[in-house]
Amino acid sequence: MDRTDWPTPGPNEPVPAWDEYRQLREAVHDYLDHKPEDPTWADIWKALGAIMGEYQRDAFAQAFDLDAPTETACIRRLITGDDECPHSPLDADSDPKGPPHSPPADDHSTLWLDDGEPALYSMHVYPGNIERLDSQEPPHNLWFDVFEFAAEWGLEVSVLPKSWYNLGSAVHVVFYPPERYR
Repeated sequence: MDRTDWPTPGPNEPVPAWDEYRQLREAVHDYLDHKPEDPTWADIWKALGAIMGEYQRDAFAQAFDLDAPTETACIRRLITGDDECPHSPLDADSDPKGPPHSPPADDHSTLWLDDGEPALYSMHVYPGNIERLDSQEPPHNLWFDVFEFAAEWGLEVSVLPKSWYNLGSAVHVVFYPPERYR
């Protein structure tokens, strides 16, 4: 069978296909051809992530109307409205009755502010770390823990396919108070 008869690999070229698109397509092909070994998809995603990361982060902050990140990512601040993280750096979850410092499966997290108030908590998780399909011991899938945590503390969860932390490898998980985006 001729390759032109194979199913399409994805979206068609933009119409009209402007010069910058053609330049990007050519640059991607050149990038993938740069090694004698077979280049992997991880290579192209890492390169695109490095190029697009700052743009995606800024677009995320603008889409959610966020001002700035905090110095310390503490989800308790989002839950309680605290001005500062009350946890000890040595024992982040020292208060067993109060909200913890971080949610389950937390990785590469940021607490975001809007008008100086905690507005949104985001983390970039790797599906392989959260979906432990080869594990013999429970929990096999930490997604359940993530959603149970959100329900316990009155937060909504969104899962965004675009992570600026590691494009193509990480999933962006966002926690926010339900009243914020109604």
